[in-house]
Amino acid sequence: MVLALTALVIHFADRTDPTPPPVPEHPDAMEVAFLQGGVNQVIRTVVYDLVQRGFATLATDDRVEPTGKTPQPGDLDAVEGYVLALLASKPKAHELFGNRAQRKALLALLEPVRQRLAAQDLVKPDSVKNWRHRMQIFGGLVLLGFAGAKVYVALSSGNADVSYLVFLCGASILSLLALAYVMTRSHASRRGRAWLEAMQLAYRSRLDAAVSQLGAGPAPAKAFEGASLFLIGLYGFAPLRGTSEGAFARHFRRASIESGGSCGSSCGGSCGDGSA
Repeated sequence: MVLALTALVIHFADRTDPTPPPVPEHPDAMEVAFLQGGVNQVIRTVVYDLVQRGFATLATDDRVEPTGKTPQPGDLDAVEGYVLALLASKPKAHELFGNRAQRKALLALLEPVRQRLAAQDLVKPDSVKNWRHRMQIFGGLVLLGFAGAKVYVALSSGNADVSYLVFLCGASILSLLALAYVMTRSHASRRGRAWLEAMQLAYRSRLDAAVSQLGAGPAPAKAFEGASLFLIGLYGFAPLRGTSEGAFARHFRRASIESGGSCGSSCGGSCGDGSA
């Protein structure tokens, strides 16, 4: 009952209009990536872009390294410049996701992006986070109180073995925390998720056409640069598997495993970065 009530409260805390805004003709890659998977998806998208533009390369041992190419004034925006600076230490792919200070700095740089999305009710409203916290506290107290009553009855009846009750209480509280996390880890609101789904449907043919340009060999085609970069933010690296750029899918799939995250290179629409 506690878990069901928590799920209902968190679900109805998002009161954004489920009707998505029109699909844009020229989507912004950073907006799409941030809404799709938060900071993680932005990092993936920017790294892909930097590699395509010759500023970085995928090295051995799952490392991402700068090439030494010097960007000219105006070549990179603040987010791209920051990610390129992170590559100076030649980190493994999973190390790009694990540093909290770096994630916080990126979130600050992405604040204008978040504000533009929030203005359209595409970002999950603060009410969801507030009700999540309330239900975690309320639900935890209810479960502890119920478990405490059961333990008291057991001890009063002469049954000193209450370890199973303690285990059930702990498992219930962990289930409550896990449910609250899963339901709120995405940055997108109900309206935002509908918008992402509409874009995935609208641009599927464009994705297929872009992937077909890559082929299965060492083709020099750059199908996802410039105005097409948003496709990486929208669909992730999964469509690159089996193409000449399949190394991105392999690098970042292993990165998600090593970092213990649930968001791999094939992030879907509900995949967030957990920073919200």
